[in-house]
Amino acid sequence: MRTHCRSLRKHLSEEDYRIECRKIILQATSVQILRNAKTILSYWPKLASREIDLRPLNCWLRARGYTVLLPIIEPNSIISRMHWGHFDHERTLMLNRWGILQPEERADISAEDIDIVLVPGLGFDRRGHRIGYGGGYYDRFFESVHAYKIGLSLDCCVVEMIPNQPYDVPIDCLVTSNGTLKLN
Repeated sequence: MRTHCRSLRKHLSEEDYRIECRKIILQATSVQILRNAKTILSYWPKLASREIDLRPLNCWLRARGYTVLLPIIEPNSIISRMHWGHFDHERTLMLNRWGILQPEERADISAEDIDIVLVPGLGFDRRGHRIGYGGGYYDRFFESVHAYKIGLSLDCCVVEMIPNQPYDVPIDCLVTSNGTLKLN
């Protein structure tokens, strides 16, 4: 499934990818629960992997006074867990061992104070299940964080069914360039 979704992304032209990302961001800015949130855990996209380019959305949220957090993955712990730090500007981010920009320091914000999580994924299905990159960071994260979960996906990566396990936590809402699907 990961290989299939990576292939779908790879075969999208650069122009189509940029257009679709812009439409997804426009759709996301109209999601009322996102607009009503105060604290949002987003992510910084790895553009070479054709993740949804959330940079404009992160900046839009920040400019409007939202607290925007980005994941921090600490590389040397036995069971790596996701933490978070403030997003202020791209210049304040550093590369982690996977080549993903992240904040240098953890934010002093509890998991209970996170209203929304923007969830990355290689692919999603219409039941809210996702296929990630295989690290299990979001699965472990959702064991203790019960925020509203919004997945953002290229249309070509919304597939019929993603196999799932009992520990997989589905997203609550899926945003694509063609619209928003509330799932739970």
